[in-house]
Amino acid sequence: MEENSPLLSTRQTGINLNSGRKLYSTLALGILCICIAAFVIQTELAQLIQTERNFHKPYFILWIAHSFWTIMIPIQFAFQPNFRTYMSEFIRTGNELVCEVNPTYQINYRYMDTENEGDDVVQHRSVPHEYILTYLFKIAFFFAVLISAVGYSWYVAVNYTTMANLTAIYNISCFWAYVFSVPLLGESVQMAKVCSVFLSTAGVIIMSLDQKDPTPGYDVGGDAEVGSNGAIYTGDLIALLGAVLYGLYEVLYKKYGSPPTPSILFANTMTGLIGIFSLIFLWVPIPILHYTGIEEFSLPDMKTFGCIILMVSSGVAFNASFMIVIALTSPIFAAIGILLTIPTVAVVDALVIKSSLSMGTIVGSLCILISFVLLSWRSIKDEIKKHRSD
Repeated sequence: MEENSPLLSTRQTGINLNSGRKLYSTLALGILCICIAAFVIQTELAQLIQTERNFHKPYFILWIAHSFWTIMIPIQFAFQPNFRTYMSEFIRTGNELVCEVNPTYQINYRYMDTENEGDDVVQHRSVPHEYILTYLFKIAFFFAVLISAVGYSWYVAVNYTTMANLTAIYNISCFWAYVFSVPLLGESVQMAKVCSVFLSTAGVIIMSLDQKDPTPGYDVGGDAEVGSNGAIYTGDLIALLGAVLYGLYEVLYKKYGSPPTPSILFANTMTGLIGIFSLIFLWVPIPILHYTGIEEFSLPDMKTFGCIILMVSSGVAFNASFMIVIALTSPIFAAIGILLTIPTVAVVDALVIKSSLSMGTIVGSLCILISFVLLSWRSIKDEIKKHRSD
């Protein structure tokens, strides 16, 4: 496979940062479509496992799903089978990231350009490979723990609060992504972006409040009196914590895990590293949950296991593409773009299980769609302005 594979860094294709911005935006929209499709498939399979298959082992499923991210590394090798070239690109992109995050660690060295005649000297920023790998392993482990906390918070909250409350609270992570982006990423406070965030949040709330089933979700082992005000408030607080953590995860990944020059190879490898650390370390809570009686361990039957494998495969596609979208654009764009999965799931449910589309679903979906168009328009204007200034 040639080195100009589309799954490699744009550096290898000869596209510089300025001329590649249009490509980044187009690529991000295409990958976002894959992301939405994968999420819809994952959601439908998750509902099948929880209801028809009656397998309620949330952390076990979560651990399998996140451990399965490991497969992204061998998949990436299929597009770049040369190990030395693969590692060279990964280390070079990691070097850019480390120099961006920790400029004090950079070391200037002189590199003789042998492709041109003469003794042209080009200044590069570099850090030792050991430091690069140590940094990447540390943040991969941190992201593995953080995204597991985000995922499990949903399963805990569903035991206490109503599905309407849970959906409304958990899916406003775009608001928190914007809140964290201002101090951590230096995101400007623009009226169009503020309106987009609040419009998408309103759309989620409208759709959630329109749900006719006010009962809490399935039991995950808790002994709270579901439906009581105290239990619902507890569930709402846990869901709010999950939404805050997810918004924080998106922003921290952009700041500490996304290099200045977007690289799909790097993003896929980071996804794989998160899967490796999940597989090696995050099994520890399983026996703890079993012996405390919170979640008794049991293996699924073969048919349920097959559904789980299909679900986690869709989850890999979703999370890998989602991290790529963050790397190519911004956490706000990615978060609001993912909200398009909500009306998409509603439409799929209407087609597959013949559920009716209520007025709240239609109005909420329009709010989310308008917010995404508004944010996309603002992002395009910002890119044009930035391109002209360069």
